[in-house]
Amino acid sequence: TAAATLAHAFWQGVQELATLPEDEVATLLILAPTGYYDDNFVEFAAIFDDLLEPSIQATGSETIVGRALFHPTYDSKILGHQQLLPGHALPAKMVDGFFDQYSSTMEDAKPDLVSIANANDAVRWTPHATINLLRRSQLTAAKEVEAASPRKKPNWIYARNVLRILKTDPSLSSSSSSSTGETGETN
Repeated sequence: TAAATLAHAFWQGVQELATLPEDEVATLLILAPTGYYDDNFVEFAAIFDDLLEPSIQATGSETIVGRALFHPTYDSKILGHQQLLPGHALPAKMVDGFFDQYSSTMEDAKPDLVSIANANDAVRWTPHATINLLRRSQLTAAKEVEAASPRKKPNWIYARNVLRILKTDPSLSSSSSSSTGETGETN
């Protein structure tokens, strides 16, 4: 089945990151089987959340790999999560908090929550259903570099990505959506 094929590729990737040297492989993109998940975000997320992520936790493999889920129609509203979940985009309210944290140093106006949520989902859009496996040691090293930086801005990258996406695709802005008749919750 497609789920078994995806799980097999996922665990092959985890094994590669666990056994091969960092200079040979640092990150892997696991593409879901063609024709099964690109048009079905809910099913793809369920395979990740209900099969792959529990197996990562059960085997203690979260010490080896970080995970990031990408999909052509990634939509956090469908998932309904309000807290941080492994592999998923940060909740929009959390990213909104990063804007508040760095508002005194921002040149751009803070977007409203609907725009933040739209752009935050767009960060996870890819042409195909994909899982990015990242070497945990490199994620840890990146956090250490950020912490040692004289210009520390932990988590600013999430707010910056939202701003960049909104500049690239203004249709994701709630002000753009409301002009086409769509409505959304604002701050």
